[in-house]
Formats: sequence, C-alpha cells, structure tokens
Amino acid sequence: MHIDKYLNAAMKKHGIKTDSNLADYLGVAQNTLSQYRHGKRFIDNEMCMKLALSLDMDSPIDIIMAADADRAEMNGQKSLWEVFSRRTATAASVALLTGVVTLFGTPTPAQASPLLKSVGVDFILCQIEEQD
Repeated sequence: MHIDKYLNAAMKKHGIKTDSNLADYLGVAQNTLSQYRHGKRFIDNEMCMKLALSLDMDSPIDIIMAADADRAEMNGQKSLWEVFSRRTATAASVALLTGVVTLFGTPTPAQASPLLKSVGVDFILCQIEEQD
C-alpha cells in the first residue's frame, strides 16, 4: 500500500510506536487505521490533509495521489495520478537538464570579453564623406 509510507513517516516524526497511538493522534479509530493499511478502506481527502499537516507538508497532493493509487490498485486499474506524475516527472527532468546546460554552457560576460579581443579584430569608427 502506498499510504503506508506516509503513515510510517508520521509515526517516526512524532515518535509514535503503535498504530493505536497513531490512530489517536490522527483522531480515527484503531480499526480504521488498520483498514487503511490493509486496503480494506481508503483514506479520504480530509484525512490526507490531516496527515500532510502532521508531516509539515505544504500540500497534501502526494498523499492524495498515494491514496488514489491504492484505490486503483485494489480495483485492478492503473491510477491516473501515476500516469500524470510520470509525465510531469519527465517534463521536469527535461526542463532541469535544459537549465543546467544553459547555465553552465553559456559563458558569463567576463569570460566572453577576452574571446572578442583574442580574435585580433579591432574596430575603428570613421566617417566617409562623398566627394562631388
């Protein structure tokens, strides 16, 4: 189950040793938490938010994705979140790679300046007048 990762993280973060104590901390019955862990019941968005807040996460979206993945897995389907997260991860990787190449591949103005002088070309500004 994908949601186990977040339940275990909450236990570790708050020094909780048992599922019963975690259930008390989250405000649910112990059997409800057990059902979350064994896939007999799925965590709702409100509980995802509670869990995210307990882990000091900015957004509950990762936990919601995990809950949806568990739900889809039990129904023998593929979660839309899994497909979406893979696509966004690929797009993010391409954007990061482009940024790194641009950042390190482009010379700074201080590095580019000597290149102009090393070519040996001098520019002279002059005015050419027409003669009648």
